[in-house]
Amino acid sequence: MNPSPFSHPALRRGVRVLLAGTALALAAGCAATGPAAPHAAMVPSAAVPTWSVTARSADLPPGVYQSAYSARTQRLYATSAVGRPPVKESRLLAIDPVSLRVVASVVPALQDGRTDGQVQAVYGLTVDDVRSQIWTTNTRSGSVAVYRQADLSLVKQFPDDATPHARDVLVDDAHHRAYVSSPASNLIHVFDSATLQPLPGITLTGAGEAPKPMSLALDAGHQRLYAVSLNTAEVFAIDTATGRQAARYAVPGVQGASGIAVDSQTQRIYVAAQKSGDLTVLDARDGRVLQHLATGSGALNVAFDPVHRLAYVANRGAGTVTVVDEHGTIQAQVNTGSAPNHIALDPQGTAWVTVKKSKDDPRGDRLVRIEARR
Repeated sequence: MNPSPFSHPALRRGVRVLLAGTALALAAGCAATGPAAPHAAMVPSAAVPTWSVTARSADLPPGVYQSAYSARTQRLYATSAVGRPPVKESRLLAIDPVSLRVVASVVPALQDGRTDGQVQAVYGLTVDDVRSQIWTTNTRSGSVAVYRQADLSLVKQFPDDATPHARDVLVDDAHHRAYVSSPASNLIHVFDSATLQPLPGITLTGAGEAPKPMSLALDAGHQRLYAVSLNTAEVFAIDTATGRQAARYAVPGVQGASGIAVDSQTQRIYVAAQKSGDLTVLDARDGRVLQHLATGSGALNVAFDPVHRLAYVANRGAGTVTVVDEHGTIQAQVNTGSAPNHIALDPQGTAWVTVKKSKDDPRGDRLVRIEARR
């Protein structure tokens, strides 16, 4: 463990509050632009926002990547990794969601078999509150690791190349499974979250070339895991009871689909596409396109808040987060600065955005907390 988590210069700069009118730009009357998907409901040009949002931010160590909230510990956990191989600087962080301060951190172990100082850098992560653990992806070594929530100590480091270019990870408590996406292949890698043993993977079959799965979303109530393909603009539904692909849906008119979220109540799938800079909403039961709207350059990730029924889209290129209601009306554009990378939600519907640092931008490497109110 790092005995002094506040020793990093970035942590001493304190917490910033993003003020309405400067850091928050409310987008009223934002019509969708670009090619409309078939059967898509366009955003009304006269739509008036009915939600107000506030945002607060704090500095984090360099290379912040993803975050996940634990209802059990009431802490936010985040990953950071700096630069390209050999990656020597990486941390797993525990954050107080009230003060936004880092309360604990750990540096991953050195990668076995290397002499250049590269550590098992952490990128993607999720929490397993049943077993009080944290799962992380080690993208550079093609592996995954499991840590304890209590003290961030390592439980298990899986072998290198167990999951080539591992990206996202999700845990399905009901079936004791951890799923890991790998855009280097058309596989969803599977692990037993109780025994921490690898299981046979799930092969995704697309309409043409092999898909490259990026983000994952779980609808536990309907026993469905969803994956979105970067290169083929397809969504794949996996039956978590059988571990088999149950459906494949095309997402027309988008490029570089990378983010996915699901609303279990209405069975709607939200897809963010970074190259086309938009959000598409599909019916999870038949793949029909319900809505399609532009959000901003580099729409990388999306998260759906079931409490307030809002979708949050991280527009990495634009440096904004778009807040969209369930009717497809843009409620706000939050200017996060730099490169918003990932969005996590807590049980109260608060959105947590990790913001990476783009070139020559001092506003990066931050955590932004966004709260919506009527």
